[in-house]
Amino acid sequence: MFTRVLFPTDFSAPSMRAMEYIAELKDAGTTEVVLVHVIDQKDITQIAAGGAGFLGTVPDVETEVQQRLREDIQSSIVDARRKLEREGLAVHVRTPLGDPGKEIVKAADEENASLIVVGSHGRSNLRDRLLGTVSEYVVKNAHQPVMVVKRKSPE
Repeated sequence: MFTRVLFPTDFSAPSMRAMEYIAELKDAGTTEVVLVHVIDQKDITQIAAGGAGFLGTVPDVETEVQQRLREDIQSSIVDARRKLEREGLAVHVRTPLGDPGKEIVKAADEENASLIVVGSHGRSNLRDRLLGTVSEYVVKNAHQPVMVVKRKSPE
């Protein structure tokens, strides 16, 4: 029923908790996972500015911070991919640049996903919101069923 699952992640704890549920979907026919990490355009612009502020210019040369960010993302993608592959799932990776919610919905359509599995909150993990802004956007705009995995409750 859910052959191809789209798994958007920002590698936060709530997001990675959602990955734990994907292996359980093998019993529902899941054989393939599309791992999506959206590089948020807003984050890149702020980092590229190097703290120069709104009136500063964006340098053409990759800064040390940008390079470290890129390396950290690549390392996290490799770790997540390996974990899913150890569960016997085929994994395809997408790393679009743009608005996370919009890019996730777009990827789900382009990849013909049968289900989207998303964490209820991402990096901001705001406790006073029922859903994070990205997961809320995906739930409201996706054309596929969306499984939202709640964050762990505080002990």
